[in-house]
Amino acid sequence: MRKHMFIFGAILAYLLFCSKSCDSPNPEDTTSIEVELGKTKDSIKDEFESEDLSRKTLRAFETKAKEKLVDFSDYLNLYAGHSLDDTMKNQVRQAISELFISDSIIIKMKVLPETNENNLKLNAFLTSDIFAIYDSVGFRIDSVEVLKHLGRKADFSYAGILKFTQSTDVFLSPDNSKIITAHKTVDFSAVKVNRTFGADTLQIWKVLLGNIE
Repeated sequence: MRKHMFIFGAILAYLLFCSKSCDSPNPEDTTSIEVELGKTKDSIKDEFESEDLSRKTLRAFETKAKEKLVDFSDYLNLYAGHSLDDTMKNQVRQAISELFISDSIIIKMKVLPETNENNLKLNAFLTSDIFAIYDSVGFRIDSVEVLKHLGRKADFSYAGILKFTQSTDVFLSPDNSKIITAHKTVDFSAVKVNRTFGADTLQIWKVLLGNIE
């Protein structure tokens, strides 16, 4: 947690120095700011742009993957609700998409009691009519554990697998509901993505979810 707070503070400092450098006409102040800015940028690069990740960082990324999986469940509950207007629904859908490495990953989940599990790509899963058939659908993801720790892949990314229990409460009516429970796995990866910090674009590591089976 302290490490993450330091990184967050470094980014804020970086952006602050960028802002000050535009406002201050004093050459001495500008030089001092540039020195501090250089140190901050180097610190960020050391943390985020390294080619190899330490064991400690990999374990932290595994924790982050667990959090994103739970976020997926929370977003699904919002998305499945009937109270959101189209604008909010699109925003939630975008938030869900950003948890995953691509829109073409496969979601294999049994949502309807009378149907089998379907292998649907993320886009197809989110645009299907499975969320509109019943009064409400409630998703829960718990008992999340690392099945396979993050390991290096040939393309210089890292990949791992989580296992978890997924429960779906399907409310046919206020007095009639069914619960579906299944044991699932989800792939997850640590990959490098481009991020903008002030006027600079850095390649940083990010954890993203993959196929759910």
